[in-house]
Order: sequence, then C-alpha cells, then structure tokens
Amino acid sequence: MSPQSYFIGIDLGASQIKYGIVSSEGKVLTRGGRLTPQKSGRRGIINTLVEIAENLFKFARKDRIKIRAIGVGSPGCIDIKSGKVLGSCPNLPFWVGTNLKQIFRRFSLPVASDNDANLMALAEAKRGVAKNSHNIICLTIGSGIGGGIILNGEIFRGSGFAAGEIGHTTVGFSKEKCRCGAFDCLETYASVNSMLKMSQRLIKTNQGSLLRNLIRKNGNRLDLEIFFQAFRKKDKIAQKIVDHTCQILSSGIANVVNILNPEMVVIGGGLVEVDSHIIKKIEKQVKQKAFATATKNLKIEKAQLGNQAGFIGAAYLASQLTSRYEE
Repeated sequence: MSPQSYFIGIDLGASQIKYGIVSSEGKVLTRGGRLTPQKSGRRGIINTLVEIAENLFKFARKDRIKIRAIGVGSPGCIDIKSGKVLGSCPNLPFWVGTNLKQIFRRFSLPVASDNDANLMALAEAKRGVAKNSHNIICLTIGSGIGGGIILNGEIFRGSGFAAGEIGHTTVGFSKEKCRCGAFDCLETYASVNSMLKMSQRLIKTNQGSLLRNLIRKNGNRLDLEIFFQAFRKKDKIAQKIVDHTCQILSSGIANVVNILNPEMVVIGGGLVEVDSHIIKKIEKQVKQKAFATATKNLKIEKAQLGNQAGFIGAAYLASQLTSRYEE
C-alpha cells in the first residue's frame, strides 16, 4: 500500500456521528461531528451519512488527496461480509436490517463495516494506548456500555458477529430491565445513565445535598457535567454512586478477565474522562476479584484516542480491506 493512502472513517452512535479522513500512518487530516438525527428515522440517518461522506470527498478533492476506501462503525451486531446490521441495537431499534455497505455504494469504493465498539478497540490496539499489546478488552462507558475484544491482534467477533457485548452480561438478580429487553445487564447498573437515575432517586431523601442544589441551579436538569461537579466537591451522594458503579463495573470486568486473560483492559467514555483516579479504583477492585494468575501482568488504562477512536478504527479497518485486495 502506498505511504500516501487516505481513508474515510465514520462512527455512527445513537446520539452523535463522528467522522474524519485518516492516513495509512494514522494521521487525522480532518474530523468533525454531528448529532444523530434519530427523530428522522432510518432514512434521515442514511441521508446524513451520505452527506457526511460527500463533504469528506469534497475536502479530499480540494487537498488533492485520493480516498482509497470507506470504513463505517455502527451500533449492533454487524455482518462484516455483507455489511448488514443483524440485531442487538436497542438504542436505534429501527436501524436493524440496514445494509451499511449499500449506503456508500454510490462512491464506487471498497467499504468496510463493523460494530462501533469493535472499532474503538481496534483503534486503541493499533494507534492508541494498547498498540504494544496483542490481547485487549475495550469498554466504552456512556449512556450504555460497549465492548470490543482484540485477540492475537485481531477483532474477535464470535460465530455470529455478536462477541464483545460486555454491557449485556448479567451481573445481578434484581430484575432491573435493560433497554435490550433482558434483565440485570451490566449497563443497567454501571453506565452513565444508571448513575444519573440513581442520583435522581437519592436526592429525593437528601434535601441538603450539594448535588441537589447544583441540579436546582441548572434548571432542575441533571447531566454528567453537573454530577461530576458535585463529585469533585466531595458530595456524599455523588461519591457513593461512583463507588457503587466502580464495584459493579469491576465485577463485570473481572468476569471477562478470568475468561480471556488479556494483557490490558482499556476504558473510555464519560465515567473515566473526568477523574483519573477512577481507573485506579477499578483496577484495584478487579485485581481483588479476578484470579491472581489472570491479573499478574494485567494493566487497566484510560483510552487514549477519546471520541476519535471510532472513526480512526473505521479508517484502519478500511485500510486492511484495501491491503487484502492488493495481496
């Protein structure tokens, strides 16, 4: 492959679409983001994806660079051969059945597609904090919990493209219903959404809490920024919720560590962006819960690429596709 090869990477999320042009060496030439037009349904999202790609091609023509392939990440289980979204897409249920490759067929270029969390894991393994590791687990903790697994340097997808759904492993017996339809999923107890829901419950019985006062000053709206503002100021409710979330999350991670024995667990998303001590707290708890032989050389690290990881991973996957064509 030419050292001057360029690839489009697009990362479709339930709330945002991130995208960019990335060189074969991993340099990001341009990047951007847009809100996912959920209310416009399937057709609206498809139109937005096409518009994004067209704008990226305009940028490429202006800078006189040639795009070799397109990579796209999406929620759900993705058949990487056909590009079809097979299922497991609770945050975009109408997206199931969409063919990602067909969306970009008009550009007459190879198209690679995969699950968004898989591509985050691939990006961190090839361009990020885990680039010297061969066996890693990646978690992104936001409104839900996404997971990707890299084994021997390659994405592990399982027999039906469904591997890595760590957020939907069962961690309790309280019959708490998840958005996926199952009960007691990890993301039901340890995602950003679950933290905010718990906050709303606890402030009702703690009239004088700092968190409650901050919410009131914010027009009675609670978001992650307000929550962590209270956490940094040592609010007891916020600290209790973070401790509770770390305990549950570390149990879920310990289960996967005992099964796969990775070199590294990479964690990204809203929970770890604000306070670096949270990673150390989770690491300590995982090492208390998992087998000593499984954690002897284990590192738990904060994701390095932030919200660029998805489209960087998509572009990298596209570069692998063109490499295979040239072999």
